[in-house]
Amino acid sequence: MNSEKKNIPALRFPEFTAAWCEKELGAMSEIIMGQSPDGDSYNSKGVGTALINGPVEFTERFPVKTKWTSKPTKFCRDKDIIFCVRGSTTGRMNIANDVYCIGRGVAAIRANKKSSSEFIESLITRNLAGILTLATGSTFFSLDSKSLREFCIYFPDLPEQQKIAAFLSGVDEKIGQLLRKKELLTKYKKGVMQQIFDQKIRFKDDNGNNFPDWEEKKLGEVFTFRSTNSFSRDNLNYVDGEVKNIHYGDIHTKFKTLFDITEERVPFINTEISVERIDVDNYCKKGDLIIADASEDYADVGKSIEIVNPNDEKVLAGLHTIHARPDLFEMESGFSGYLMKSRKVRLQIMTIAQGTKVLSISTGRLSKIELDIPSQAEQQKIADFLTAIDKKIDLVNTQLEKTKTFKKGLLQQMFV
Repeated sequence: MNSEKKNIPALRFPEFTAAWCEKELGAMSEIIMGQSPDGDSYNSKGVGTALINGPVEFTERFPVKTKWTSKPTKFCRDKDIIFCVRGSTTGRMNIANDVYCIGRGVAAIRANKKSSSEFIESLITRNLAGILTLATGSTFFSLDSKSLREFCIYFPDLPEQQKIAAFLSGVDEKIGQLLRKKELLTKYKKGVMQQIFDQKIRFKDDNGNNFPDWEEKKLGEVFTFRSTNSFSRDNLNYVDGEVKNIHYGDIHTKFKTLFDITEERVPFINTEISVERIDVDNYCKKGDLIIADASEDYADVGKSIEIVNPNDEKVLAGLHTIHARPDLFEMESGFSGYLMKSRKVRLQIMTIAQGTKVLSISTGRLSKIELDIPSQAEQQKIADFLTAIDKKIDLVNTQLEKTKTFKKGLLQQMFV
């Protein structure tokens, strides 16, 4: 009786009462391990069968066709679960939306007559940590067919599987809608930013009149530079301290273009490190740009944030950053952050970046890049417009994360 209670989920549709049964994944599905075709059969012209090596073809849910093979080997079908079985992405999944040739980096998991494909997908997600413990290899993980087939998980009868899958598909549809909305807003923002900074879209003043022509300035004619520190992650903590520190890694990964310290998680400098000799002028102020001066790729080198709200807190620019302040030309709050992400500026930064394994930029080279700057009134119009779009994207992203969290809770409660 006790074992049966353990095999019953906490949250359940009332018409189902039977205990779930432990079964091997291979007993409820067919598992097809991928096999890579000959390299000389690959093409990008759509000749043959679309190829999935994983996970480069993966999106949030369905794969995209980027490569084809004229000599296909193993196949997956529509609705099969495509599961990565090699490397650091072992465990990532997509759902096939067509017939594909599958390479050795993935396996196809195909439901049989006793199971629902949608249910197995959720079941694997719920038990992924356990599946990954079966991977072999210390630096390069891999899962073999035997491990997948013999992995034991609890299944209900098919009608309950189907009802759970149908319920969760509604949640997945909501997630899909939010993802598409976020993608469209992001694409719209990118396009409209390009037109604004190429001056193909111009704003008018409150009386309907044109604003003055934009001025061309060197960055060094607008900004002056402040000293930064070289504290590593080991010198920082998220518990206590008096001074916070902006690490270049956080600019790359998580800080928003317009940096409001009340909305960001920023580490403190460890209290045993003295900051008494730091000039007060080197602390971040509203309107300052903090620019990451190093990256392993062109997409992130020179990535920047603008401080729009330091909230009277003591904040310093840290390791691998450049701290620029608009002392020499009037800049409206919120404009510089978007200006630094404009196509013209980004192309110039990529041009001045130097290095082989790690790209870097210097203040000397950065000061020479050209900026097109509108009047203060038009700057504010642009900043307000783009900020409004960002707020919409943030709202959708918040809804998306809440829905994902809701689904995660359901997976915990509705499965054994």
